[in-house]
Amino acid sequence: MLGWLSRLVLDKRAREALKRPAPGVSARPKAAASRPRERDPATALAEAEERMKRLPPEKAQLIRSAMLVHRARQSVLAELSDDERARLEQVARKALLGGG
Repeated sequence: MLGWLSRLVLDKRAREALKRPAPGVSARPKAAASRPRERDPATALAEAEERMKRLPPEKAQLIRSAMLVHRARQSVLAELSDDERARLEQVARKALLGGG
């Protein structure tokens, strides 16, 4: 059934892309790939900004705006007490799961 569903939703190029491995990815995992490389936040941010320079300006600005919104939401959530966080999680589950 999954094949039928993929034919319904995906076009031919997308189905072929799912079948073949991504470029530069070998079939065997490397030993270094098993553990993620540790980076400090400043290095990660510098790398992200470097990648952003290759994007169209409109898209880069949209991503920067989304990152600002994400940081603002995270800071608001970090300020919640454990009780408030538990109540928020309960409300979210009710909204998403229909009362479950």
